[in-house]
Amino acid sequence: MKSSKRTLSTIAAKLSTPVARFYAFMTFFVLVFFTGGGSRDDIQSLLLLRPLAVLFCAYALTVKAPEEWKGRMFPLYIAGALLGLMILQLIPLPPSIWTELPSRQIFADIANIAGIEQPWRPLTLSPSKTLNSLSSLAVPIAAMMLYLNLDREYRKRAVPVIVILCAISALWAILQIVGPARGPLYIYRIANFGTGVGLFANRNHQAVVLAAGIVMLSWYAASLKPRIKQATLKFYGSMATILVFVPLIFLTGSRAGLLLMVPALILALFFIYVGDYNADRFHRRDRSHRRKTSLFSRRGLILVSSLVVITGIAVSSVLLSRSLAFDRLLDVNKVDELRLQLLPTLFAMLKDYFPWGSGFGSFEHVYKIYEPLDLLNLSYLNQAHNDWLQFLIEGGVSALLIAICAFLWFAFHLFQLAKNWRGSGHSKYRALMCAMVILFFLAASIGDYPLRVPSIMAIFAVIISVFNDSVCSVQRHDINQL
Repeated sequence: MKSSKRTLSTIAAKLSTPVARFYAFMTFFVLVFFTGGGSRDDIQSLLLLRPLAVLFCAYALTVKAPEEWKGRMFPLYIAGALLGLMILQLIPLPPSIWTELPSRQIFADIANIAGIEQPWRPLTLSPSKTLNSLSSLAVPIAAMMLYLNLDREYRKRAVPVIVILCAISALWAILQIVGPARGPLYIYRIANFGTGVGLFANRNHQAVVLAAGIVMLSWYAASLKPRIKQATLKFYGSMATILVFVPLIFLTGSRAGLLLMVPALILALFFIYVGDYNADRFHRRDRSHRRKTSLFSRRGLILVSSLVVITGIAVSSVLLSRSLAFDRLLDVNKVDELRLQLLPTLFAMLKDYFPWGSGFGSFEHVYKIYEPLDLLNLSYLNQAHNDWLQFLIEGGVSALLIAICAFLWFAFHLFQLAKNWRGSGHSKYRALMCAMVILFFLAASIGDYPLRVPSIMAIFAVIISVFNDSVCSVQRHDINQL
């Protein structure tokens, strides 16, 4: 008995070590990327991913280090608020209350015509879909909790883990492009076959992740110090990977990816120019003198040559591959017309279901009530393709308040970053990188739904946590300088 207790305590101690917590974080992200690349609720791999995400949450709480979580939990509070709202939407309400909710009268009339006694019903109009949305939050919450458990040294490796998985998705996309159009490398049954979707089901989601990957890769490369082990190999390997990402974005045929690639490359050049790698390499001796003479020209040469190479690859992608993304950018097709035609219907739904919302995940079913006759076709609409509006339609005023709190927190941190810009160089550039990645996903949500994909939700959750840590680090450095 004593030996078994001793064995269990030994195992528990080993699972609580900093390296074990990092391996748990890394294992979870590998699992998420290979099983959570689609937004549909009927993806079979979710039956594996979501229960395991709950187990990872339990593990994170078991090995929780309270001193590591202190002052870093606001993003987790936002996720918890969404979780609580979804639970509230699933609580059954008496008929006297439920029938008084906005746009519920049609369901009450159907029950009266059928001669059915009005049952107790939850606020959501699709309990099964809301329950699915509730379970989907296990993934980003687990990602945040596992990151919060990382020691300071291992937190620096969180973004490189994400970058490596983005690169694997890019490599997977290349193999898909050179292989058969419906080959075994397409993981999901419903996907954009014939294009390089990588570890995702949707080409737009792959392209947005690649654009965000350009920002993360360039920051990582620029933050390397020449004296660390294999710094040169890591730097030029990162640059080469960026040069692979650029044509892949063209080949996905995603306009969102193409539009986001432009600011991503501009920020990449900025990081390469001001980053620690080139600064340390070229300014190690007599920095004040060299900054005025030859070494400034060397850094300028790197900047210009990088710009020329990237521009050449982009032009070659357009000319040689007849880039679908570029063609679609200049062309308005039926899908774009449908998205524009949907806006009046979406605003009508928002008005009718405000302030309580229709219930998270219920859009697919509720839209059928509002679907105009002239938009009926053989396909169906499972998402609004405007996640900002869909979030408000489904969540109502409560979701709006949560979003406002999140945006105020983000804006406050951006203000603190700008105010303390003279702080720690590494931290401020890391915060800037995270802010851009966050804005990329939010911008992509205007015409799509990337943040309903488990792997992108996990990336988003960790990047927000890294952003919070980075801004706090900049503030502490600024205070220490006083």
